[in-house]
Amino acid sequence: MTSILEKIGKAINRSRRASDLVITEDRQATTRKLFISGTMDNDALRLWGEVIDADAENLRITFVDESRDDIHPTQGVPGQKHFITIISDEIPGILRIFTLEGWRTFLLQDPRLRQYHLICALFISESFETQQWKVVPWKQMHPEDSETDVPARTASVTKSIIRCFSTDFLPPDTIAPWLLISGNNMTDEPMKLWASLACRELLKCFVNELFSAQIKKVGLSGKPPRKIPFGEEYAALPAFDVIQETTRWIFLEGNETELKHTFLSSELAREWPEGVTFCEGIVYRLSPALESARLLYKAHIRTGGKDTLKSLGDLRKSLAEETQKIQQQSRDLSSALWKDMALVISTLVLRYSLEALKASGPQKVYALAFCALALYIAISYGMSVYINRHALSLLEKNRTTWRSKLYGFLDEQDYRELAGLPVNAAIQSYRRVERITSAIVLILVTLLLTAAAGEFWSLSMILQSGYTWVMSALQFLPPPWALCGPNGFPVCPSGPK
Repeated sequence: MTSILEKIGKAINRSRRASDLVITEDRQATTRKLFISGTMDNDALRLWGEVIDADAENLRITFVDESRDDIHPTQGVPGQKHFITIISDEIPGILRIFTLEGWRTFLLQDPRLRQYHLICALFISESFETQQWKVVPWKQMHPEDSETDVPARTASVTKSIIRCFSTDFLPPDTIAPWLLISGNNMTDEPMKLWASLACRELLKCFVNELFSAQIKKVGLSGKPPRKIPFGEEYAALPAFDVIQETTRWIFLEGNETELKHTFLSSELAREWPEGVTFCEGIVYRLSPALESARLLYKAHIRTGGKDTLKSLGDLRKSLAEETQKIQQQSRDLSSALWKDMALVISTLVLRYSLEALKASGPQKVYALAFCALALYIAISYGMSVYINRHALSLLEKNRTTWRSKLYGFLDEQDYRELAGLPVNAAIQSYRRVERITSAIVLILVTLLLTAAAGEFWSLSMILQSGYTWVMSALQFLPPPWALCGPNGFPVCPSGPK
């Protein structure tokens, strides 16, 4: 059983014999409208009659005569003009097209190309696929691919690097619909039409400037700079494969898109022949220009690689120096601590040795010496810690500056592994040493102050006074069973009544 789609296809093909045939097909809000007008012969009227009699399957079909009256095609008069309108509903993400005219209209609507991922065409005999959508023969009214997600709209890469001096001659909004993945039957008319427009859209991505007045022109910023008529896109079809390869190299392979684009446009401008349009000259100029641009880019990568290695060497040297400075700070703290300990021990030994020899002097002198020594140790150690912490703070600020100014080519993870982890480990080691030495210095100062107080009071009296002071302080604390009232003051719970 012949489907209505096959019947519509046969009727359209038969109607093309009319010399005054007009076909328009375009999107209107949430529907697509196909309009056909022309002089119909008996065969065309018969085929359109079969379409009207078939199950419409959600298609809305009208057939009118020259008087604009709705009639059945079998009632039409051969040799007279008739009008057919077919309206179909849009399916999100899927485009259904009846005619080659509708296919061309769609391809020229640049902003809408990203709205679909599947295109079903009644006139397609062989499928092909681009990075944006699959193009397949339309055999079912509702295609099996029911995916409804529309690709997200992204900023145009091409429009950011090309200067445009026209509103009707612009680079494509996206290159994905024009990059072929599979299928290369250039004898098929729909495929040939797409390939011709693909050459036009992608060639606009290779230039630096676009102009449009009486004649569309492109600008190449090379030595010398060029301003070249664009020409007809079909003239560039022999270079279709090279155009596809060049586009992938510039926009899809790696980074530095703008740099590769500059290399290519400069090479195109360098030996461009006079009096040749851009579409004509690209056939024999693009391939050597692409090879030269690739060589220039490789040379740039090698030069950049040497600079990168030098920067990494400088980074390793700086890290080694900073790590050694931090370790030296830890050693200096430890050395100063041992000196202070030796000074305290020798002072205490001297004091109590003289007492054993009954040669002790006035108590105030020893107390003053102990206090002065404690003050000296506290101030000396505090200054060392302050200086070291200030140095570490400056180091952190310098590392932040290095990160943005000198080593921006490293991502966060690589920089953290190369520079962050070694320095952070050294800083943590220093802070552990600082905590230990601070505790020991605190013990030494406490010991000296206790010895100074011992010159006036006995140890038992000092302990008794300390105990009394602690107990007095505890009396001001609320008992464990105290409760807090609404105003925050402790209250005692009342017993049972």
